[in-house]
Order: sequence, then structure tokens, then C-alpha cells
Amino acid sequence: MMKNLFETGTAVEIPAVLANRDRRVAVQQQLMTKQQTVLAVKLNLAGPIKNNETIQAFFNCEMEQLEVTLVQAGWGVTIPISWETAVTGPERFYLVPAPALAVKQAMVELETKQPANRLLDIDVLHEVDGVATVINRQAVDAPVRKCLICEQPAKACGRARTHSVAQLQQRSSELMQQVLAAHEQSQRAAWLAQQAERALLYEVSTWPKPGLVDPVEHGAHLDMDHYLFIDSSLSMTNYLTNSALAGLYFQGTDLTQLFQTVREFGKRAEQQMFATTNGVNTHKGAVFTLGVLSAATGYAWQQGALTAERVQQTVKEMLVDLIADDLGKMKADQDHTAGENQYLKYGITGIRGEAAAGYPSVFQIGLPTLQATSGDWQTRILTTLLAIATQIEDSTLVHRAKDPKVITWLQDKVAKIEQLGGVATAAGMNQLTALQTEFSDRYLSLGGSADMLIATLFMEFVLTEVPDALSIT
Repeated sequence: MMKNLFETGTAVEIPAVLANRDRRVAVQQQLMTKQQTVLAVKLNLAGPIKNNETIQAFFNCEMEQLEVTLVQAGWGVTIPISWETAVTGPERFYLVPAPALAVKQAMVELETKQPANRLLDIDVLHEVDGVATVINRQAVDAPVRKCLICEQPAKACGRARTHSVAQLQQRSSELMQQVLAAHEQSQRAAWLAQQAERALLYEVSTWPKPGLVDPVEHGAHLDMDHYLFIDSSLSMTNYLTNSALAGLYFQGTDLTQLFQTVREFGKRAEQQMFATTNGVNTHKGAVFTLGVLSAATGYAWQQGALTAERVQQTVKEMLVDLIADDLGKMKADQDHTAGENQYLKYGITGIRGEAAAGYPSVFQIGLPTLQATSGDWQTRILTTLLAIATQIEDSTLVHRAKDPKVITWLQDKVAKIEQLGGVATAAGMNQLTALQTEFSDRYLSLGGSADMLIATLFMEFVLTEVPDALSIT
């Protein structure tokens, strides 16, 4: 059950209400000198409590919506005066360079756009004989305002006192909390998408990475450079946001349905990626992995348990049928992707096996290594990449080498780097640079490891950097 938001705040006495009305009238008259349409916006709230932190938060959300309406109409936004913390309630004034009747029509549409908008009290004013005058709804052939509770004319209900103050406050509380909850989910989804894109950019910015694109070298991927990777990363914003929202809002018990939703989003994201890169496959694996993890993280978050264990378990439940559906029904005489061919030839399940197992290379290798490594981001990222690369079956590496024994070869190379003190030492870094050159010369790539590194960075950001304003309460 939703709480009553009017349990906190300072009760407003009649003299304060009257004084605030006089102040509002003076402000409106003053703004008339600007020769623009004036909007005076406040809230219609029953009872003596007109303001508190939650009411202010709701008012600010509503004002964002109002400002978007003005901008989309091509009128722009000017806020000459605003007070949000007054005990008489938050108020804001706008100057709009547009005809008053057009503005009134837009505001009437806004007031009826969603139920909570009925709490807005928007006066549209223009000058008549030197006096700031309110344009009524009848001027734009708009119906009278409806009651919050019974849909009858609001003024009639008010005069008859059809509903008690307690009933009106309860309904207002419900409407405000619905808006604030949706706003918070949108903020969480946007933040998760930002962390995913941040992980993509951290990965491509790090050097030297054997067989991978970075700002210095991309010899193993001659059709790419790090600028293309940046463009590709930024093409995923909507996809990552929608995947996170899918998890944040999912209410079913069968998490495979959540995965199917993300997979549909992913198909469009791949198309957008290829359109952005002119057909170059920069991030196909990352599209899949980040979509799954964004949704799983969103779901864990809405369940009140944003932990590595909960996210990993969610992934397993989402992808429980992945191997059987994607690999178990293949036929040898059909055309297959490189990953599917490796499964048929070597039994390597690749990214699908990794995903279905809940990304153990991320949660059991990547995150522990990243968190245990000190130094700057480059040192931490490179150390984590090498740890992942030597402990997984990197299908991209096997595909390029055409032999799974290449993994043992790589492990020996990395062992030499570790013997020299790792990438934090000059000797270790020299050895890594030499390995990068060898990868480029042999056209080898750690593409699969790079995807798991990106996923590791994403989970590190998500698990350790949630802003206080978005934390679970």
C-alpha cells in the first residue's frame, strides 16, 4: 500500500495562503511588462500540508514534462522566478514567446495527458488593459477540469465537499508516487546504460591489448579503428536503456521471457550497429552480453538485491534454454556462424556457453582480478584482460588460429609477462607490447575476452558506484 505523503510538512494557515496569493499576483503583473505569455504553475493539493521534499520532487518532475512540451512546440523556456521550498507550495513562472491561446491549448493537453497532471494548476496569462488576466479553458473550447476521484466536474465536487480531505490526499499521494516511481526507474535505466557505454569506451581506450582495437594499434582488425568503436558504442544507447527498463519492470516468474524481450531489442541494436559502422562487426558479442546483463541487473535492482550473486543467478534463469535452443537443434549441413561451427567441430560452446553458465569469466575471474589489482585503470584493465583470456575458451581466438591449442600457447605467453612482474612493470609491459605485435602479425584476436572484459567493467561500475539518489531504499 502506498504511503500518505502528507504526513510530513508544515501546516499552512490561511493568512500565509492569502499572503502568497498576493505575492503571486504581484509577480504575474510584473512579468506582464516582458510582453510575453506568462505561465504561473503551482499544485492543487487538499489540506494544510502544501510542501515537503516529496512534493517538491514531484513538482520538479512535472516541470520537466512541462518544459519538454514548450520546447517541442518550438517556444523555448525562460524561468524568471521560481520558489520550490515555500511552505505554501512550490511554484514556478515561465515566459513564453507565443500567442496566449496557443499556449493555453498546449497546457490543457498537458493537464490531461496523464492522471497525475491533474494536480497541476497552470494559469496562462496575457495582458488586458494593462492587467495580467487568466485565460480560462472555455477560451480554447476545453471541458472543465475533472475531479481527482470521481471524474465529475472538480468545482462541483469541491463546493459539495463530496470527498474528504483525507480521500483527496490519499489519491494525490498515489498519483505523485506513481510519477516519482516511474521517474526513478527511468533514471536507473539511463544510469545503467551510461555504465555499459562507459565500459565499452574504457575497453577500447586501453592499450596495448593483443589483437584488439585501441587508440594506438589495430593490426588484427584492419577494417576498424577506435573511432569506429566509439561510434558503435554510442549507437547502443536506446538498446541498453530499453534492456535495463525491461528488467526493472519485469513482473513474471519465467525469466526466459525477459531474455526473449531483450533478444528482440538486440536484433534491432545489431542492425543499428551495422548501419553505424557500414557493415563492420565491432560489437556483436557485446550487444548480446550487455543487453542480457543490463536486463538482469535491472531485475535484481527492482527485487531489492543488487549483488553479483543475484545478477548472476538472474542471468542463469534468463538463459536456461539457450544452449538447447541455439546449438542443440543445429544440423551439420546448414550454414552456421563461426561460433556454431566451433561447437560442431570442437564442442566449444563459446559465448552461449559462457552466458548460459552466468558469465563465470566475469563473476569468478574478471571481477575478482579487477578488484584485487591496484594501480591506474590501464594496469587494472590489462591485468584483468589477461586473466580472462588465459582461463576461457576464446572462440574468436580459436577461429582465427583454426586450432584450440592456441589457448595453451597464449597461456605460456601470459605466464612470461607475470614472471616479469605483470603489466605494472616496464619489463612486463614490453613483453605485452611484443605479444600485441605477434597477434597483429598472425591476425589473431581476443575478441571473446574483450567482450568479457567489457562485461566485467560494467558490473564493477554497477556494483560499486550506484549514486545515493538511485540506491534501493
